[in-house]
Amino acid sequence: MWHGAEFWFNPEIDQGFGLSGTVGAAGFPSGESYKVGAVYPYARLHRMFIRQTIDLGGKSETIDPDINQFGGTQTADRLVITLGKFSAPDIFDANKYAHDPRKDFLNWALIDTGTFDYAADAWAFTYGTAVEWYQGDWTYRVGLFDLPIVPNSTDLDPTFQQLQAIGEVERRYSIEGQPGKIAVTGFLTRGRLGRYSDAVALAVLTGGTPSLSAVARYTSRTGICFNTEQQIAPNIGFFTRAGYVSPNVQEDAFTDMTATGAAGFSFSGRHGVVQATAQELQV
Repeated sequence: MWHGAEFWFNPEIDQGFGLSGTVGAAGFPSGESYKVGAVYPYARLHRMFIRQTIDLGGKSETIDPDINQFGGTQTADRLVITLGKFSAPDIFDANKYAHDPRKDFLNWALIDTGTFDYAADAWAFTYGTAVEWYQGDWTYRVGLFDLPIVPNSTDLDPTFQQLQAIGEVERRYSIEGQPGKIAVTGFLTRGRLGRYSDAVALAVLTGGTPSLSAVARYTSRTGICFNTEQQIAPNIGFFTRAGYVSPNVQEDAFTDMTATGAAGFSFSGRHGVVQATAQELQV
């Protein structure tokens, strides 16, 4: 659009459902499956955002063209501002070896930290803004995003009265010439959520079935995530993920976990064929 500015939009046509409606497993087996679907093709505009990159100096880096990324150059120290509709994991909780279900692992608890209950509609997208500051080996990120009207629903809150704030600190390093990084991500959700203990107590009192919607009120949910990546060789990588979120509070947009941990290796060949193995623990 102008120097350092990009405009992107990603329309998409989908059809079908996740197995069993994507319920029954907290770490659902396929990251390509949404929580909603249709027997007929339907169109959605999942991403439509502006990104502004402001060079702040340092070593010049070459950027290879990729999905939602123009090729070119940028400085190592820079400020990146993203505004519009996109997915919070486009920017936060990223991991080179476990983040993209089209190229990496499939499980929901491996492509993102299982407890990272990021703001999103049922397709994993929302409106918001994020700011990234790259300085040397460090990156600092903050973001503010809109929540759905009702947890795990298709419609976002048009009043922006339900919001989520996300912060992340990333440190890049090198061991024996092999690059790696560690990132810590925290989030605060403020929305109309129910507590499981309240739902059970109300059901006992009335003789009915526990319902989170019946006890929903404006409340907070906090969580922290930790992920690392380490290249062992140009075609071998190791990663870890761990996370914890407020117990007893209803999840808002992702999946129902209180604690999670995962670790694994990724092996890739020259022709892009990837084989990987991982172990995970969820609560």
